[in-house]
Amino acid sequence: MGFRYGSRHIIFQRSFSMRQVLVLALLAFILSAPAYAGERDADHEALRGILKTSSEALSSADFDKLKPVLSSKNLTVVTVDNQRFKSLDEFKAYWDKMFNGPTSLLKGLKVEPTAEAQTEFLSDNVGIVDGTSKETYTFRDGDVRDMTTRWTAVVDKEDGNWKIAQIHFSANVLDNPVLSAAQKAAGGNIMLPGLVGFALGSLLLGFLGRKKTA
Repeated sequence: MGFRYGSRHIIFQRSFSMRQVLVLALLAFILSAPAYAGERDADHEALRGILKTSSEALSSADFDKLKPVLSSKNLTVVTVDNQRFKSLDEFKAYWDKMFNGPTSLLKGLKVEPTAEAQTEFLSDNVGIVDGTSKETYTFRDGDVRDMTTRWTAVVDKEDGNWKIAQIHFSANVLDNPVLSAAQKAAGGNIMLPGLVGFALGSLLLGFLGRKKTA
């Protein structure tokens, strides 16, 4: 009986100790949850700051202002016409060709991005978000066309600051009013495969989505 009593006593002690560990772990989780939520609120606020900066930079074609919100290590931009850019300089050259080139047909671009959900954080330093964007293209001949695009963006925290790391977007190639307008403006002689690439603007503005959503 003494052996049984001792065994039961040891088992009881171990069981009690395990319950203590579980209770302490639960308390630690509960106490840390508000702090973690607060950190995420700060992250979303930082992403909203990137939205503002990106919007101002693209509206004025100020790529120097855009540079600080783009990743300097892992930037990848994939446009709907299957072009891939690995730096801001490459994208700027693409932008200049479409808006300022000798044969450019575009005069202006306005974007209205919307995230379909909050940024999903895959880790402390990486997040992903997707959504749609309404873009308004103004042509040099005065024509104005709207187009809706779909986008996905990855954000990465570098040295404590959130950056746009990867951007991929798409448009409906079978029903594309912007491409149709470009063909019209060019006399129907060119397809301008890179034109819809300017949906990138929506990604830079919208990877974090609406202010209430991001």
